[in-house]
Amino acid sequence: MKKILALLSISAIFSLAAFAAVLDGKWSAEGSDKTAPKQLSMKLNGKNLYGDMDGRSITNGGVEGAFFWFHVVRNGVDFLYKGQIKAGKIELREAGPQGVRTLSFTPAR
Repeated sequence: MKKILALLSISAIFSLAAFAAVLDGKWSAEGSDKTAPKQLSMKLNGKNLYGDMDGRSITNGGVEGAFFWFHVVRNGVDFLYKGQIKAGKIELREAGPQGVRTLSFTPAR
């Protein structure tokens, strides 16, 4: 039983490290929505997510499994972002006072 738990722990550590390697870095928005954020920079430290979106700090960021989340205050309004990486792209759901919308980001060039 202890060996199984040890193997599961090691597997979880490697999975988190692999996820961090993909998530860390700079990302650019896809699409032409002028009100949507354009640039995203993220760094994962353990299960804590840091970075900025269009120069505004990411707060309360975290990771659980294949999903991540964070908050960004824009124009005095707190927006919640929840996302995951699919096929090399970040798919984010933005929740704010205007409702919910989906945003896509690709690795910045």
